[in-house]
Amino acid sequence: MTTELQVWLNPSIHDRVAAGVAGLVLCAAVGARRRWPLGAVVAGVAAVSAEAAFGGALVNHAITSIPAAILIFYGAGAFLGRARSWVALASATVGLLPQILLSRNVVSNLFFEPLVLVFVPWLCGRWQRERAQRVERFRELSERFDAQRERHASSAADVERIRIARELHDVIGHCLSVIVLQAGGARMLVGSDPDRARAAMSVVERAGHEALAEMRHLLSVFQTGPETGELEPQPGLANIEELVARTRAAGLETGLRIDGTPREVSPALALCAYRIVQEGLTNTIKHAGEARASVRMSWSEDRLELEIEDDGRGPLKLNGTAPGHGIIGMRERAALHHGVVQLEQGSAGGCLLRATLPLRPEGKE
Repeated sequence: MTTELQVWLNPSIHDRVAAGVAGLVLCAAVGARRRWPLGAVVAGVAAVSAEAAFGGALVNHAITSIPAAILIFYGAGAFLGRARSWVALASATVGLLPQILLSRNVVSNLFFEPLVLVFVPWLCGRWQRERAQRVERFRELSERFDAQRERHASSAADVERIRIARELHDVIGHCLSVIVLQAGGARMLVGSDPDRARAAMSVVERAGHEALAEMRHLLSVFQTGPETGELEPQPGLANIEELVARTRAAGLETGLRIDGTPREVSPALALCAYRIVQEGLTNTIKHAGEARASVRMSWSEDRLELEIEDDGRGPLKLNGTAPGHGIIGMRERAALHHGVVQLEQGSAGGCLLRATLPLRPEGKE
């Protein structure tokens, strides 16, 4: 193989200038192949073609031309987009034809020049680029999946926190209202009627035990180790009569009326109805003063209507007291089942809490 050393030993000044300029251009093209890959291809092909034209057969396959061409065309495959990369490949193949035609072995160089110097490096560059793109796409998908999973986990945690807060408000709020009411009555009766005071304190004790049991049940969701006890079922429609009895025992005269034929509903809807009745009775204890309360459950083919009414001071908003978290929680619970909760003036001048819960086939809640 003829080397560039032969060019510099040749007495022709044209060969020396051509080799020197071509070498400088090729070095510059190699250095610029990452930032300007297409420009590097154009400069490299022009340098090699000019070198061949002015240097003749002595510069065929010069030492600097071969590695420079390999690096330049690898860069064309690795650093250009698909369309521009194909344009660079075609342009390089056409641009090298003058050097091939001026070489001594035209037939062999028709295979060597395009294949070894152009196509193979370009193909390696394309493979590396597509591999890097696949890795980048996989990384982006992985990051997107991780971010989505974190959002879902955060959303699930928020929902669970809201659920626990709502349960704590409904359960503990009811029990504490009973405790405060009975403790106040016991304090006033302890001197004049000890038996009634002891009965009131018994109600306080039962309410405290109930609140403690419900608290333990709710906090069990935070248990990370093996479960050590059996989980109790959530209250439902069957427990409303017991709830009314406990409220009556706490000193609030409360009646229960059921209209229509009770139907099977999902546990979620049953729990929703129970909590609405519980919150309604709790509000009566807290805000109605000396009052009587009634609970009415009306069943129809497509809905369950709940009414909790008292003859006390009237709705919270009419008393100058804004509805609190309990009312908001009831409305949110009902909305989960496409139901509504309304707070209005009762027929006896007190507060009327009305909830309408659509009935659906179980499993479609």
